[in-house]
Amino acid sequence: MKKIVNVLVVALLVCALLPGCATMSDQTRTKAEGAGVGAVLGGLLGYAVGGEKGAAIGAAVGAGAGFLVGNEIAKRKQAYASTEDFLDAEIANTQEYNKTAIAYNAQLSKDVAQLETESTALRAKYDKGQVDKKALAAKSDSLQKKIDDSKKLEDTLAKELEVQTAILEDEKKTRPADDQYIVRLEKEVAALQKNLDTLRDGSTQLAKIDQRLSV
Repeated sequence: MKKIVNVLVVALLVCALLPGCATMSDQTRTKAEGAGVGAVLGGLLGYAVGGEKGAAIGAAVGAGAGFLVGNEIAKRKQAYASTEDFLDAEIANTQEYNKTAIAYNAQLSKDVAQLETESTALRAKYDKGQVDKKALAAKSDSLQKKIDDSKKLEDTLAKELEVQTAILEDEKKTRPADDQYIVRLEKEVAALQKNLDTLRDGSTQLAKIDQRLSV
């Protein structure tokens, strides 16, 4: 318990280095809050993988990551005259990410089924001596491209999910739970999380297929 408290102390010390919220502009406050949240989460994650030393490193890294998210939100806000216009745009933006993810996941599901059949048949031929390693390697190379493409989209969706989650949590501080913007953004954020999980499942299946081709 004492060690966990120490983790939080480290995180809070990082937060304490930030300017006082009472004197901040809206953009500066958004950046600072992002850094504070990042420090706490990063500290706990760091502790989980590296004890108290890991917590200190995690807090510092987390603060940097959180600040980047806050900076991205502040930058986006600059393009709009009102918070409502900003939220409308972010909701629409998240909808587009979801449409892209849904279309990609649908195709990925078909690809996985086809690759599953092809790789199983190819591996069987290799085990019987009907094809050589080059055939497996060629199939693995084409599969690796799909894995790389999935990883790129996964990273993009994960980053956007982080930004939209931060926007949602920030707006919840000043808006009622039944606010139309909150409700709409919550729906899209939940969908984005679901689509990201589906993509990750597909990527895992691709990796398993690739393992079958290894010799």
